[in-house]
Amino acid sequence: MYYDVAVLGCGWAGINASYILSMSGHSVICIEKDARPGGLLKTELINGFTIDTGGSHIIFSRDKAILDKLLNDFLKGNYISHNRYTYVSLNKTLVPYPFENGLYVLSREERADALINFIEALLSLDENWVPRNLKEWIYGFFGKWIADKYLVPYNEKLWKRPLEEIDVDWVYTPGRLPFPDWREIVKSAVGLPTMGYSEQAKFYYPLRGGIQALFNSVYEETIKNGGVFVTSTRIEKIKQINGEFVIKVKDKQIKTKRIINTVPLPELISILKEQYIELDTRDFDYNKVLVVAVALNKQAPNQHWIYTPGEDTVFHRYIWMSNYSPYNAPTGKSLLITETTIPGHTKVTSEDIEKYTSRTLEDLEKIDVIKPGEVLFVKTWLQEYGYPIHRVSLTKTREKVIMELKKYNIITIGRWGKWKYLNMDMVLKDVMLELNQIHG
Repeated sequence: MYYDVAVLGCGWAGINASYILSMSGHSVICIEKDARPGGLLKTELINGFTIDTGGSHIIFSRDKAILDKLLNDFLKGNYISHNRYTYVSLNKTLVPYPFENGLYVLSREERADALINFIEALLSLDENWVPRNLKEWIYGFFGKWIADKYLVPYNEKLWKRPLEEIDVDWVYTPGRLPFPDWREIVKSAVGLPTMGYSEQAKFYYPLRGGIQALFNSVYEETIKNGGVFVTSTRIEKIKQINGEFVIKVKDKQIKTKRIINTVPLPELISILKEQYIELDTRDFDYNKVLVVAVALNKQAPNQHWIYTPGEDTVFHRYIWMSNYSPYNAPTGKSLLITETTIPGHTKVTSEDIEKYTSRTLEDLEKIDVIKPGEVLFVKTWLQEYGYPIHRVSLTKTREKVIMELKKYNIITIGRWGKWKYLNMDMVLKDVMLELNQIHG
């Protein structure tokens, strides 16, 4: 089997690479180890409930061309728009997100403390100051009150690592996180409602089919263009012979001129190291994500997702999926999912998953989100690769790996291929930029 390009991994990055290359006339094969392609963009229909099993995914972008491609070229009108109703739970008070823009709902004393600490931090910043890690960035940009009440406990809960060990390069990525505007924070602190993170204030979601509808639309177009997909197929070995690659899978060999990688970098390196690439992958740290879906015999409140930084919940956020689309739950019922991170190298047994699931239900009751007797069913999924972690030591290692792979005509892209915490729109943009060089 011979193809111009072989794409390793068929998640969001892989399907976009396959689509773009097939559109430009290349013969493409996409190789996926799971039985179903899609990565984190998978959806299951259970008892009339549409559940995104990889966690909450919404569609937004500050890049209008990318947003138009997602909505019109891919979804072809199968989408619904929402004004964001998202909150941070602070001692059972729901503070509108972003937190610094929602201070107006707090008491005057709390608002004053937040503003004073923010101004103190602002005045103490030197123009040449560069934060060495995420913790310094949080305190330096937001001040002690906002840091201690929300940003530090939430990020410690999400990353499960000391924040001194987390780099700030992912925060500086355009479109990843909002930057604080001191004018907006002052308005919020004196009691005036403000709207932060404006490009996400209005977001989109597939009207029917869950988030997998977005993936499926690209998948179907790629097949029309002649793209080939093989699933349940683990790559055993890759060799480069006379400038071409031979990929061994099961009892077959796939030959190709070029490889586009989207699988996690350590997995690719482990396949390649036997022949010619031996690189240190210890800095490539990550978190799994446990997704618990809870179907409820009641209507959902007017909310989308809620961040929970407190120690009273095992999950870092819960999401009302039935508010993403009216077709995600039967009439009069609702669907929520929770997300809980687990350090990537931790072994998780079926017994552990049962304990996490039980704790999730207990915590949802504790914070008055659900009540006994409302639950119709519960389903849990453990995603091995949920969040790449930007360790302070990672940047140089990552760039070295990427450059070394390019020497061998392997381009690595996407959240896991680049090991960067990228949104869906940023993944698409990364794929487009990287593949521009081989369209000819």
